[in-house]
Amino acid sequence: MTLVTFFFFAHQPVRLLPYEQRQSGGTLEPEQFFANYFDEPLNREVFHKVAQKCYYPATNTLLELLRQHKDTEKPFRVSFGLSGTFLLQAQRYEPHLLDLFREVADTGCAEFTGETYYHSLSSLYHGDRTEFKEQVSYHRDEIQRLFGQRPTVFRNTECLFNNTVAAYVQELGFEGIITEGVDWLMANWRSPDFVYRAPCGLPVLLRNYQLSDDIGYRFPNRAWEHWPLRAETFASWLAQNTDMNVTLAMDYEALGEHIWADTGIFDFLKAIPDAVKSHPQLSFSTPTHVVRTLPTQGEISVDDFSTISWADKERDTSAWLGSEMQQFAFEEIKRLEAPIRATGNADFLQAWRLMQTSDHLYYLSDKALSDGDVHKYFSAYGSLFEGFVRLHTALMDLQNRARSLTEPKSRKA
Repeated sequence: MTLVTFFFFAHQPVRLLPYEQRQSGGTLEPEQFFANYFDEPLNREVFHKVAQKCYYPATNTLLELLRQHKDTEKPFRVSFGLSGTFLLQAQRYEPHLLDLFREVADTGCAEFTGETYYHSLSSLYHGDRTEFKEQVSYHRDEIQRLFGQRPTVFRNTECLFNNTVAAYVQELGFEGIITEGVDWLMANWRSPDFVYRAPCGLPVLLRNYQLSDDIGYRFPNRAWEHWPLRAETFASWLAQNTDMNVTLAMDYEALGEHIWADTGIFDFLKAIPDAVKSHPQLSFSTPTHVVRTLPTQGEISVDDFSTISWADKERDTSAWLGSEMQQFAFEEIKRLEAPIRATGNADFLQAWRLMQTSDHLYYLSDKALSDGDVHKYFSAYGSLFEGFVRLHTALMDLQNRARSLTEPKSRKA
């Protein structure tokens, strides 16, 4: 039996205002913090657009399939990773969307995974990873509050993984972690379609990027030899797999937003359950069921200097830390932790955390060729220089405000 896990990850960053539109100097009241740093009109516009093209039609389709197959011999199952910044904006702009996800959760056939609430790179900070632990705990609590589930499997921001991350995730009580089945880990005839373990013993699920990208990227490509991809064809590929499990992980926004409805992507989705169930050796699963059911098949070891991710051709940290500009901004973000925490102010803390979202660093990439095109496609600002100005000036403004709040206290002491 091969267990098939469909995992969809939904995320929207909270985009920054242009420098010239922010208030310089003076004191910000609590209700002014969000509006002073973040582009509310743009964030609302983007979220509404993606909700109409992807979030509503995709979630309605999956909900219908979950209900239709719930009481069958092989129920359809699906898993979601919902970033905290996605949840934050859904509550602000599309609260009915969260009601839809609650209905999905109520089917009992869907799982919600854990991650850093602010979709940050905090797992790569040095020290005791306090910020990472707090963001993960906050996200876990919010998933439980919103959907009645407490996440038991972790998917780090952009599938970032190394041995240290695995150890901290295990310390936080998770039963497993999802990351990328990068080629160099698959040496000696290894397959991504088994459960492995990190050196600390934490079970590791690997994304089968070839099959995942057949849906998430190649599906609309008319030059692809398998276009148009039919659900029956895809299910036959899965059926040829004699390994224990296949993890199919992709951006949720691929469904309807990046891959438009007129490509037939929703028809493909509707046909998947029956196509998979037509093969007796296939069954649907969720990450927690996989790690609780299947034995581990050896160790996956990734040292801190070889951190992997699911981004770009390199599948490492270069999508966010590959240039000097990105590294400089990353260091600025980390340096702000102490002064922000010293304020004891929740508004300062949230603003800083929203600036940690990995997208702000992703927009600063200077890569060329196809990876560069992808970075430009996802950029909210048009150029990496505009992205840097928005992020750098926001961080410096927040730092100055934090110091003005804490320095008088220091002088009095």
